[in-house]
Amino acid sequence: GPTLMDAIRSMNLKSSKIFFSPDVEYVILDKSVINDNLRDVIDFLARDTKLSLNFMVITSTDNTGKEILSSLSEFNTNSSNNLAKILELSEKRYGASYSVTFLEYLRSFLEPGISPVYPNIKISGNSEGSDNVEDLKESDTSSYIEVNNLVTYDKDGNLISLGKSESFGYNFLKNHIENATISAKCDKENYFTVETLKSDFKFDKKKGNKLVIDGKVTGEITFYGCENKLDSKDTLKKVTNIFKDQVKEYVSSTINLARDKKLDFIGIGNFIYKNDYGYFDFDKKDWDKDGLNKLDIEIKVDADIFKQGNLKGELE
Repeated sequence: GPTLMDAIRSMNLKSSKIFFSPDVEYVILDKSVINDNLRDVIDFLARDTKLSLNFMVITSTDNTGKEILSSLSEFNTNSSNNLAKILELSEKRYGASYSVTFLEYLRSFLEPGISPVYPNIKISGNSEGSDNVEDLKESDTSSYIEVNNLVTYDKDGNLISLGKSESFGYNFLKNHIENATISAKCDKENYFTVETLKSDFKFDKKKGNKLVIDGKVTGEITFYGCENKLDSKDTLKKVTNIFKDQVKEYVSSTINLARDKKLDFIGIGNFIYKNDYGYFDFDKKDWDKDGLNKLDIEIKVDADIFKQGNLKGELE
């Protein structure tokens, strides 16, 4: 049909099922939609009064929306493959993804000084068998839905992929982090892992070109393979500083990517637009090209780590 509404209603030429928008759990916007018809799709979704606006917005750089929705392993008898839950848990318990709702997406799509970021999924395994009903009888299906790192698109439709570091950094900056898993080297070959318990990042616009990003992160050590024992205050301080530097590196990497690609997907410009409107003329100038790179950004991260992790007491 010439419009989405017309296309949806025309489904009843070959189906007795009625499209019931309140049941929508997520919408997959693949590259063909994002580059060519995105505003029409967003307009339709925003105008449908039956939608809750709390459904998820997803993209896939490896598969089309049709391929994802044709994968029976997603709709499934196996609850561990549920796409919506995978996205939620990958954000809350890992930290490198983001289960963005349509309402949040709409703000980043319409407001100045920010560009949308998408959770990115793909079909892994043998995708040829993804529509085989017999495959659902197995606990380990031949194909499954997997979450990639976050992605965004510039104004020309070019894909910008956030790596693991940038995905973590983005989620720290947007305060999406809950129980993220952060691992870092403490010796040449050894690692420790911290599970974050609380994270809070704030922007503070100073006079002139100065912007301070202030972050506070607390966590507990859930794995420790380092040589030095944690019963030393100096060791715990060293580990805390390494953890703090790791978080700061994630944030810095995200900002550098936004500057390099000349695309403010973080929302720094949106913060300035709302809090220091006179600093930049968003109506006549391009913030992504003429504003973001001229900003002097200072990153401050403070961290507290509990050494015992989940233990009720301390080890001897």
